[in-house]
Amino acid sequence: MDPEQYELSFIEHLLDSLTTGAKAAVIVPQSSMTGKSKAEKVFKASILKNHTLEGVITCNTNTFYGVGVNPVIAIFTAHEPHDKDHVCKFIDFRNDGHDVRAHIGLVEGDSAKDKKKHLLDVWFGRVEAPSKFCVESTVKPDDEWLHSFYYFNDEIPTDADFEKAIGDYLTFEFSMVMQNREYLFEDAKGGDSDEEAE
Repeated sequence: MDPEQYELSFIEHLLDSLTTGAKAAVIVPQSSMTGKSKAEKVFKASILKNHTLEGVITCNTNTFYGVGVNPVIAIFTAHEPHDKDHVCKFIDFRNDGHDVRAHIGLVEGDSAKDKKKHLLDVWFGRVEAPSKFCVESTVKPDDEWLHSFYYFNDEIPTDADFEKAIGDYLTFEFSMVMQNREYLFEDAKGGDSDEEAE
């Protein structure tokens, strides 16, 4: 892939085109904030050398319904080099109050306006939020600029959470067995099947 086609290349070009102190918000695929390739890491380092990352908001996975892209909104300040001690906000806004309706797409639910107001209140520092919604952290070019990278879930799972996880796994395993894919579980159960052990 041509590095000039990366979303990060577009972001850098956009920021370079703005006046000093201008804010830019870009909607890009989540993968661009991961920046795993060598070229993407170079773009991220260059962006931070010349501009400031203010934060990234992870959006509803159905924002672009039917497209299959997990979008994020990245917010920058142009021509102000990113200070290594600058704290960015990483927000998980996947639960934005919008629902998918068949043959229509994404529609505003009853809680959408309240959730948007809460997002803006957290972004502008008017209210505090739990870390599962917003994590504040410094960043480096090699980091994944995503909430999921910085978030550490320190909540103790409930018995219901545990039972749900076991149920989900057993449902998945049963589904794979019904599709003649039980070989996926042979190593997990100690290697050889009972028939091979005899």
